Amino acid sequence: MNPKKFDVKKLVTSGAIIPAVVITAIAVVVISVIGFIVVKSVRNKGFLPQPTQLITYECKGIGQPFAMRFRHGMDVVELRSDSVAMTGELLNGKIVWSGSPSQVGTLGFMPPTEIVYDDSKSIRLLDGSQIERTCERQP
Repeated sequence: MNPKKFDVKKLVTSGAIIPAVVITAIAVVVISVIGFIVVKSVRNKGFLPQPTQLITYECKGIGQPFAMRFRHGMDVVELRSDSVAMTGELLNGKIVWSGSPSQVGTLGFMPPTEIVYDDSKSIRLLDGSQIERTCERQP
């Protein structure tokens, strides 16, 4: 039996080289994407990215100074003063505070009710009296 020789010229002229190159390129891309996903999931310790931290803003002029923790795109809000720590949830821009009314009494002022505006440097809040206040981002 006479084995056939591999002839590149015949492969090119017959047009069979095109599917071979295309299939090889697709296989390389698919294997690369799968490898990238595996490496990222191992690095993140799961398929979902690590949660981002809330940004701290310093608020002055509303009762006593306090820190407001918030991140654009997240529904969680935190308020921390010397005496109280409160958590809340954003619903259509309005802040719904969880916890007991005694926390508000310990706080000494009505907590903010709404986040009106936020950017990379500050947030603007409506306080309990519906007065707009600005809080500056902490470094």
